Amino acid sequence: MLCRERKNRPALYLYAMKVFKFGGASVHSIERIRNLGDILEKHTDGPVMLIVSAMGKTTNALEKVAEAYFMGEKEEAIRLFR
Repeated sequence: MLCRERKNRPALYLYAMKVFKFGGASVHSIERIRNLGDILEKHTDGPVMLIVSAMGKTTNALEKVAEAYFMGEKEEAIRLFR
C-alpha cells in the first residue's frame, strides 16, 4: 500500500492491484478451475483483477467458425458452431 499526501485533504491510499490472467490449459478442467481459487486465496491483501479467457481449445474452434463465415461458407460456419 502506498500513501500519498494531498494538500488540505486526508492522505490518499493507493493499492497496487494484482492482475491475474488465466486461459487455455489453465482452465480446461474443473480441477484446474478450482486451482484458480487456491491461487487467489493467497492474494487477499489488496485489490485483485481476474481475467479468464476461453477454455481449452475454444479460441481455436471459434477462429475456424469465423474463418468459414468470412470465406462465405455460412452453412459450414453454422455446422462448426454446433
